[in-house]
Amino acid sequence: MASEKEEPDSSLTVFSGRIPIKDLLLAAKEAGVEIPKGEKALLNRCLLAGLVGALKGFSERGLSPFLPKHKTIFPEIKKELTEAFSQRTTQESEANEWLRESFEYGTKKVYHLEWKLYSSQELF
Repeated sequence: MASEKEEPDSSLTVFSGRIPIKDLLLAAKEAGVEIPKGEKALLNRCLLAGLVGALKGFSERGLSPFLPKHKTIFPEIKKELTEAFSQRTTQESEANEWLRESFEYGTKKVYHLEWKLYSSQELF
């Protein structure tokens, strides 16, 4: 409808950039996240956005996401986003904000993991 304001596209495709879909599916499997089929629940979309953010973070840092010491981050993201989601009532109108925040959270988790495993070791 031309009279309605267009909202920015916050689909997972926009967030993912060049992240291969096979990596997203493998990360979802590691986290125990079901890929939403049919009706896409906001929580599952946010979990996937968090995983895409993490994959992007790994890519930006030049790290392999599926090394044993790295892939533990995927279930952590699922747990922490699920907890955050359960502490508030969310409306579908807030979907864009939740997706963006979930994506950024996943990216920041990787930055923290990289610091903890590698950068902090170099300093001390």
